[in-house]
Amino acid sequence: MEDKPSMPLQLSEHSAEAISPKNNISEYDQNGQKEHGLHTLPWLQVLGSFCLNGTTWKFRCISDLLLSEDAARQGFSDSEISWIGSVQGFFMFLVSFLIGPVFDAGYLHSLLLVGTLLSVVGLFMISLCTTYWQLFLAQGVAMGLGFGCLYLPAPALVSMHFDRHRALAIGLSSSGSGIGAVVFPLVFTNLEPRVGFAWATRTIAFILLATSVIPLAIMRFPEARRPAHDSRSTSGRKRVIKLLAKWIPSLLDRAALHDTPFILLVIRSLTTLTGIYVMLYYINLLVAARTEVPQSLASQSPTFVNGASTVGRILPSFLADHIGPVHILAITAFLSSLLTFTSPSVHNSGALVVWAIAFGSFAGAFHGVARGGNRCGILVAEPVAGAILGTHGDGWVGLVGWSASLMMAGVCVHGYGQNDADW
Repeated sequence: MEDKPSMPLQLSEHSAEAISPKNNISEYDQNGQKEHGLHTLPWLQVLGSFCLNGTTWKFRCISDLLLSEDAARQGFSDSEISWIGSVQGFFMFLVSFLIGPVFDAGYLHSLLLVGTLLSVVGLFMISLCTTYWQLFLAQGVAMGLGFGCLYLPAPALVSMHFDRHRALAIGLSSSGSGIGAVVFPLVFTNLEPRVGFAWATRTIAFILLATSVIPLAIMRFPEARRPAHDSRSTSGRKRVIKLLAKWIPSLLDRAALHDTPFILLVIRSLTTLTGIYVMLYYINLLVAARTEVPQSLASQSPTFVNGASTVGRILPSFLADHIGPVHILAITAFLSSLLTFTSPSVHNSGALVVWAIAFGSFAGAFHGVARGGNRCGILVAEPVAGAILGTHGDGWVGLVGWSASLMMAGVCVHGYGQNDADW
């Protein structure tokens, strides 16, 4: 294949196409730089992406834990607390979508630096917050914006460095969130009784700062797709401004509205991920309210789910390279829905551990392969679930039914999409 001259790539050719499940061949690999053997650079991107996914998603989990502690300490309602977590997640995905041209123009390390500073400063500020609006700004806005700057480079860079094993590489990198979601809540819960909430939070912030150094040091574009200009120069900044000026008016891609497979992909991911987020956020409260499990074990139920999700992100991602990611999404969504329907039947410690591991494996598999639908799903999942929980006599039954039905709706959309040859 004839080499193409280096040039800045638009979002539609670069970031979006790189993570598209329909396009599993990257231009970089077709130019002869494939991930054969022990080629170092692509696997360094997996390591850096592993740290970034841990930085964003593991702190989404620790953020929920911090919010629960704040609710207990300062008397915030469940509805108020859930809005902070939802806004944080919404900003994380929204910003990662909007900064595409900045990433395409070569400002990788600038995004990593800004994201790290916002996330670390926001986490440090949580230890000083005394009012609801302070907590909302620090944890909801600052950390959400910071996570947004860090989230996009993780899948985009890995996708550009791999072709044949792209889904496996993304699955390995996304497993960082599962591992971090186990380790960091355990660190916090063990530190908080000894040193207090403030210093436990600051310790987590220092660890966040340390893990963010690795991506800054090793992540870079593949040589064949490196932007031709210096992103630190004046001409580079002007180029970004021009890209933004062209890209912002075209945010609404009318052609995408007529792309049936794409629309079905977004709907399926939106419904399924919304249902998954509900269970991830309320699992410990559900266990404490509906089972005879000791409180100490109930509080650790998210740890079992997140730990199992690490395995769930890797193995199905490997299978997705062979049987297709869409089929993996449908299978894991169906099994996650069935497990959610059965959650009210869990009454003892043994059943809880088995259920949490099974649900975490399948939910993690879906999340490791899916990318669309996150922004809206994470914004509405927790507040709507809180409203259902508070307006019914036995709100837990309604919450479980709503969560499982959303996942099953995603499966139905997949079945409808099978009529399209592109699926």
